[in-house]
Amino acid sequence: MLPNPFQKPLTEFKDTDPLKNREIVRELLGEGGVHKYRKILGENSDSNLKRQKEVSKEDLLAMAAEARAKIDSLSRDSVKPILEHLIEKGYTSQIKSLQEINFLETKDNKLGLTAIDNNFYEVPTEEAIKNHFLSIPNIKQKIDQGFTRLLIVPFGSSLDSLREKTSNLILKHKKENNLLAEDGSNLELNEEEPLYAFNDYINADKSGELLYFLERVGAENDYGKTKKDILFESSSASPFPGYTILLIQENLSIPREGKGMVQAGRDQLEAGKSPDDYVDLLKANPVYSEERGMTPEDWLTLFATNLNQKNKVINRAALATDSSIYLFGCCFRQTADVPYVGWYSDGRQASMDVGSSTFPEKNVGLSLAVG
Repeated sequence: MLPNPFQKPLTEFKDTDPLKNREIVRELLGEGGVHKYRKILGENSDSNLKRQKEVSKEDLLAMAAEARAKIDSLSRDSVKPILEHLIEKGYTSQIKSLQEINFLETKDNKLGLTAIDNNFYEVPTEEAIKNHFLSIPNIKQKIDQGFTRLLIVPFGSSLDSLREKTSNLILKHKKENNLLAEDGSNLELNEEEPLYAFNDYINADKSGELLYFLERVGAENDYGKTKKDILFESSSASPFPGYTILLIQENLSIPREGKGMVQAGRDQLEAGKSPDDYVDLLKANPVYSEERGMTPEDWLTLFATNLNQKNKVINRAALATDSSIYLFGCCFRQTADVPYVGWYSDGRQASMDVGSSTFPEKNVGLSLAVG
């Protein structure tokens, strides 16, 4: 994994002043750490001699590593019961929904998916998902910031298949009079095309036209990976081969410019910026550490499971209180265009479209996930 550019570093030691380092050590490790630090300096109480004494960088780095381990351990211990409750609550409902909308299948009495590489991938266990999120250093902060909704994504499945199943689900809900807006009112539907998709999406994951997990969306020199590449690598390296496991915010609405809120020190991302502007904003602010953009597979899974569970569509661009979203988890190889998705009342349908990485849209924003 590439280094995380958003990770907040530990307080830096000041190699030229051991006494100032002692105060940093106290902040990170408490009095026990200060005692160790005094051992490094020697027991001489003369401050001038202490200032002259050099402390090796190896010693300082070792103490910094110990501080990081202590901080991470305390964070995990405090968040573990909260996280376990969230996963237990979300896992059952997610698996149930994925089965009901046919995003999962049963093969040889095992629940999972058949991916585009023709391999069958069994659905991840609840315990593996818990352990994964507990390993994220700042997971408590992310939960405090609203990332409390589990999303199990059958990433390895054919994108065309996921689109077709979502389209059929939308039509089914309309015929049952259960296609609703956020306020519970009934929505009109273009029954000939419940889910519009720009031509570039057709077969894009199988052909390799859709590239995933770029370092910078739209940048020509940042080559992403094809779905087949990811599946090949994940079969041995990923804890969840064939799947993406995310925590998303419970509030799925994307505010318009000037309407965002602050939650646990995190500014809610507002609509109206270009994808390139969003990338610069994310890199400049460490509060978005451990967050990433969504893929078409992520969004289709979120849209379909939300519709299955609540009978409601998401990301309705016609509302002044919501917006469509850019999918920062991928872009198209030939054009470097960025996918964006939402529900469009004018077209009476869900829509999967594309846009330029440099051009802002006032009713298109950004939704991030932790995973």
